[in-house]
Amino acid sequence: MKKWMIMMGLLSLTLAACSSNDKEKTVDETTQDAPAASSEGFYQEVATDASIDHIHGLGYPSSGDALMVASHHGPLLYEEGTWKETTGEKHDYMGFQAVADGFVSSGHPEPGSDYENPLGLLKSTDAGETFKQYAFEGEIDFHYLAASYQTDRIYVFNEMPTDNLENGFFYTDDYGQKWTTMDMKGFEAEMMSNMAAHPETPETVAIGTERGLYVSTDAGESFSLLKDDMYITYVTLSKGHAYVAELVDDKVQLVQINLSSKEEKTLSVPQLAKDNAITYIATHPTNDKEISISTLQNDVYQTTDGGATWNQLATGGKLTKE
Repeated sequence: MKKWMIMMGLLSLTLAACSSNDKEKTVDETTQDAPAASSEGFYQEVATDASIDHIHGLGYPSSGDALMVASHHGPLLYEEGTWKETTGEKHDYMGFQAVADGFVSSGHPEPGSDYENPLGLLKSTDAGETFKQYAFEGEIDFHYLAASYQTDRIYVFNEMPTDNLENGFFYTDDYGQKWTTMDMKGFEAEMMSNMAAHPETPETVAIGTERGLYVSTDAGESFSLLKDDMYITYVTLSKGHAYVAELVDDKVQLVQINLSSKEEKTLSVPQLAKDNAITYIATHPTNDKEISISTLQNDVYQTTDGGATWNQLATGGKLTKE
């Protein structure tokens, strides 16, 4: 048994990661459904005084242009200067990850819901109007979840051991029917911000830590430091780059790292205090120049020119309306 100190954003948790000779765990569930669109009227423009409470993820689901923000009280969409919220299904999506045909998540049901708590591993292909639960309904809430945008690979760190999935790092290619243990050789950090899956290459996964950026190209069998001496609060991967939020002294920085050449470029970001660090990053699925970030104090910013200028979409959780 090995002890890990795991960090999610700026929240520290002490967890135990166990290894096993049994490399695969199975859950009897079916595979994903075909994509569909949400019905007209499921999303409506937000009220004038609307705000976001507890941001749990950012992304561009269904290969679209709309930015989705997963919050404590359901998903919100930002598109063409307009914020929209759902008229129902306001679930607390934890571990939210946008994918090409929808989003993958975990979390907790909204008050009064008939769903068991926690929600387990789920997927929605209609912007959250409906979703399919694939595994661990009523058993596990995956806070640490990474999903490959164009493939079915999902990585998790399980902090809620059950009879079907012990404590530790795993991945699945079939939405929880079978889980494979990640050996994590070479991973020596004590804290972790998050895991990020490559959008096209399922064997590539990155982990942000207090030591720097760890990257595996063999599905977590082994890791090496792509960049050291970085205190990372979040990382995401695009096709060719890692986007890393880091703290340098009292300064918040956003760094673009070429995954092949390791060349670094520090992007311009809004001036942020250390206690308002970047907690989530999302890049547009087809346009690397469009980047969205959120912060610890629920600010949301978006750039469409690679960081030259930023538009503030939310201030302290209060949504900006054009």
